[in-house]
Amino acid sequence: MAADVRRPVDRWLVLFALALVAVGMVWIYSASAIKASQNHTAATAFLTRQLLGGGIGIAFMLALSQVDLATLQDHPRPLMVAYFVLIGLLVAVLFLGPKINGAHRWLRLGPMSLQPSEFFKPLSVLIAASWMIRNREAWTHHRDALPKLLGLAGVLLVPLALILREPDFGTTFLIVFVALMVVFLGGAPKWIFAVAIPILGALGTAFVVLSPYRLARVTSFLNPEADPLGKGHQALQSLVAVGNGGFMGVGLGGGKQKLFFLPEAHTDFIYAVIAEEAGLIGTVAILALFIAILWRGYRIARRVGDGYLKLCAMGFVLLLVVQALMNMSVVLSLAPNKGIPLPFISFGPNSLITSLICLGLLLSISKDVSA
Repeated sequence: MAADVRRPVDRWLVLFALALVAVGMVWIYSASAIKASQNHTAATAFLTRQLLGGGIGIAFMLALSQVDLATLQDHPRPLMVAYFVLIGLLVAVLFLGPKINGAHRWLRLGPMSLQPSEFFKPLSVLIAASWMIRNREAWTHHRDALPKLLGLAGVLLVPLALILREPDFGTTFLIVFVALMVVFLGGAPKWIFAVAIPILGALGTAFVVLSPYRLARVTSFLNPEADPLGKGHQALQSLVAVGNGGFMGVGLGGGKQKLFFLPEAHTDFIYAVIAEEAGLIGTVAILALFIAILWRGYRIARRVGDGYLKLCAMGFVLLLVVQALMNMSVVLSLAPNKGIPLPFISFGPNSLITSLICLGLLLSISKDVSA
């Protein structure tokens, strides 16, 4: 669509997402102030870093909202450059990045850290959507479909293998799931999934069973009471926080579990802190905001005329919403811990920037929606 007839961005989508960002800033301070003070830094240390990430993310969001993504379909060179740059960064992470909590995921850049796996999330959607549209004629011929899909799998395999090596199983699972959804929505033959899903399930099971660390996470998820001071500690303390909150919560700042009872209270388990301080009302409100983002994203995908933009819109909104549901499931002990942050809310400038990049790309697509 020509740039001069593109419409304004979806303002409701902006409102819902920035409401989540605001909630995140409030509860990052609530959950991290004491931890920061214990580390002999200002109580606002984590909040300051998140605000900096938010400022960078909003700048990316505003810039990307003005980009005409449809041009990438005809001029894919920027995708290729970004792909090889990220592979280089992922390799650098494994060899040069510090080991934090048993994983190599970050590169130090002065006071900030770069997590390349986060930035591969939106890029994987752009690559998968472009591949599906470029090879659309193959999906009607079973003989041609499998080689084309294996080609896409090969393109994604190298960065995914590097992310898995960090190790980061949660991010790998999220990217694979969303890429499969883009492939499904892109019109790939259904028999492909009847073959691929069992194979991926078997590989995932083997990956867990052959890793004592991951197997311990699964067994502690199934029976956290068996090791309440070890592997099951985080899950049990998260449930205590949720239970303490009740319907109305104990009030902002009044939570007790963040006082070094609940590990990673300001990052992966911030939803538990919100549950304790804002109660069921607060947690349902956050879930409702993510459902609203899903609704606006689906609306954009349904109304945009370009097939490539449709797939991109669904991919970006699924990245945000599926990741949120994964995080909430872990907090509520409905799934094993995967180290997945809550988009827009958990502390982590890289995660916040990536979420706002996805939002900016969605806003760009919303400008191509017909009335």
